[in-house]
This record gives sequence, structure tokens and C-alpha cells, in this order.
Amino acid sequence: MISAESFYVSEAGGLQQGDILLTGVARITGDDGHSPAQWEPLDTHDVHVDGVKSDGSAVRFFAGFGLVMVTSHDCQLEKEWNRRRSDLIAQGKSEGEAAAEAVADPTLDRTLVASPLVDPDDIPVDRGNLLAGHVVGYVPVPASPDGLVPLCVVDLSYRCTLDRFDVVRVASITDLARSQLRYALVRLDALRTPNLGFTVEDVIGRSIQHVEVPKRNPLTVRLVLDDGSAIELLQQPGEPQGASARTSVRS
Repeated sequence: MISAESFYVSEAGGLQQGDILLTGVARITGDDGHSPAQWEPLDTHDVHVDGVKSDGSAVRFFAGFGLVMVTSHDCQLEKEWNRRRSDLIAQGKSEGEAAAEAVADPTLDRTLVASPLVDPDDIPVDRGNLLAGHVVGYVPVPASPDGLVPLCVVDLSYRCTLDRFDVVRVASITDLARSQLRYALVRLDALRTPNLGFTVEDVIGRSIQHVEVPKRNPLTVRLVLDDGSAIELLQQPGEPQGASARTSVRS
């Protein structure tokens, strides 16, 4: 786990991927109300809504309140705003006027996806591996210097859709910490195994001398070939080109 000093950042503009929020969460469950131990603190309300299913039976879900981390990428958090701003500029508005008008529209980019922060002691895996970031589906989070965020992990298997007008930001994270979140999302959703599934050497006609995986930026994997050249298999997801007018506005 990286240190709190390398994880948290005090300067924050608009809502960003990796932000830690205080908000309500909910999830649908089966009739037996099964709940993993790490989710029980969030399951403070057991709700039944009758007549939802096609057979007229109820849907059961648990709801609660707690800390979550934003998993939506920054581009998703601003796509409607950027589209509206571009349309307004095309209509003859100045960049400042277009940005201000788009910011004033409360319907743009209302939703985001987030996962809750849970107690590592409630997860039945080796604590050392969990806090080192070696367990798929979890992101270790150090305690924040201000005491608002305890030592915990983000449970990426629990995801909920939130309204940005119904959240309170508690903390923001550094680019390094955001890279670790993205790597964890990729491992869970797309790369459940590090095996390539095909023989790279056969495809490129060169032999691989060694593989480099930078520890501080694991989203970049480099294959160094026998002729000294290198191939990047997976690059870090791109950031928006410069800080947008919206991310410079504090949320």
C-alpha cells in the first residue's frame, strides 16, 4: 500500500475518478437476504418493493450510508457537459459563456458509478495480500491524515449508480493512486489472468528477452525484444487533454 502522503491530494477541482464521497448506497439481493460480512455495515435498511417482478412478487434490496470511491472515468463524468459546451461554442457563444451556461444546466452528467469502502478485517482473505493490493477486486486505501477516511479497501464487486447532487466529497486522490484504481478495475473486468492467450513471439517474429512492469505504474507493461526494441501491451488510460473548464470549477 502506498503512503497516505502519496495517496491523498488537498487540491481538488470538479468531481474526479477516485474521489471519496459520503453518500447513500443500495443493492438488490435475493429473497434470503444474503449479505457478505464486509457489506453488513452498509445494509442498515432492508426494503421490499411489491409487484416489481413480472410474476408480481417483490424486489428486495438493502440500503445504507457510507464512504464510497468514484470508479467512473473523468471522461464519463464530463461527456454531456463537454458536448453541450461544444454545441454552444458552435452556436457563437464564447468559451466562457458556453462553459458557464453548461455548468448552470443541472441535468448534465448527473450519474456516476462508485464502490464502497469496507473494513479489511471483514474480508476472509490474507490481510497482508489484501492491503498490498494483491487480491483481485479490492483497492487498498490508507487512513487519511485528517481522520475522515479510515484504513480500508474499496470493494469493486459492489457498484452502485449515484446522483452527483446527492454526494459529499470527503477526499481526493493523487494520479498515482488513481492509476492503482484503474489497474484494479482492469484486472477485475478485463484481465482476470496475466496470461496473454496467444504467443506474442509467433505474432511479431521476435523473441522476448524480458518483461517490465513498473511497480509504481502497473498499467504499463513493456515487452523488451531481442533487437532492443520494446512493445507496450497496455498503456495507462489517457487523461483528458488538459484540465477542462468544468474540472476547474469546484464541486
